[in-house]
Amino acid sequence: MGLNISKMSSRILLAAASAVILVAGISYWVHNQDYIGTDNGYVNANVVQIASRVTGQVTHLYVTNNQFVKQGQALLAVDPEPFIIAITKAKAQLAIEQANWKNAQLNAERTLSLVKNKNLPMQAGDDAQAKLQGAVAAVELAKASLAQAELNYKYTQITAPTTGWITNMSIREGNSVQANQPLFALIGHREFWVDANFKETELAKIRPGQKAVIAVDMYPQHTFKGIVESIGGGTGAAFSLLPPQNATGNWVKVTQRVPVRVHVVEPTKQYPLRIGTTATVTVDTRSSTLRAS
Repeated sequence: MGLNISKMSSRILLAAASAVILVAGISYWVHNQDYIGTDNGYVNANVVQIASRVTGQVTHLYVTNNQFVKQGQALLAVDPEPFIIAITKAKAQLAIEQANWKNAQLNAERTLSLVKNKNLPMQAGDDAQAKLQGAVAAVELAKASLAQAELNYKYTQITAPTTGWITNMSIREGNSVQANQPLFALIGHREFWVDANFKETELAKIRPGQKAVIAVDMYPQHTFKGIVESIGGGTGAAFSLLPPQNATGNWVKVTQRVPVRVHVVEPTKQYPLRIGTTATVTVDTRSSTLRAS
């Protein structure tokens, strides 16, 4: 009697365990149908390359590497002396051209008066007007040169175009910089997103505006809210330097991945994000489409 009860209890436990496993398996399958995830994701942000718009020597460096700066804050200064001299020369040239213009104007008035009285031929009047027009053009050119010189002087002070973190800085005071050559980078603090690379077989249910959960590897105890912003127009391999040529003789099918941009909603100062760090993204395909803010 006791043996039968023991066998019955074992069968009940086995059936219960099988039912639990079955329910768990079905729940896991249903969950995977609605929640699509990938651990092939990388944090990104807007990066501005800071460059000088004039050539010269760095006289002041106001920031250090990895420093947080605000928009409009001074970053560095280029030696202004050559540009001050250029402004002085441009002003002097403008004064000369304005004097020439006044002389040309007076000469044109006198010449046209003599032509009108037939004391000079018509050609003399045409020549005087041409010289006057040339003098006017020279004045405008001198004004433009002065404006450019003043603008170049303004460019000797380089300020932050946005708020964010200075990074990849190696420049020092005394270094010479070339115009439009990147010096260091500035990572914007307002917008972060994750470039999540989903398998092509997983994209059928993913739509822009769907909710997502982002787990960044550097903060395992914290998750971020996200919204699918856009889906890439091609696979990563399609835009590589040497894209694969699948029309060759020996071909092996490999599932490709397509980048999906997931906007990070309200990143917090307590958990600052770093571009290039890895992240896991899970998209709720049941969620209604929302707009990233």
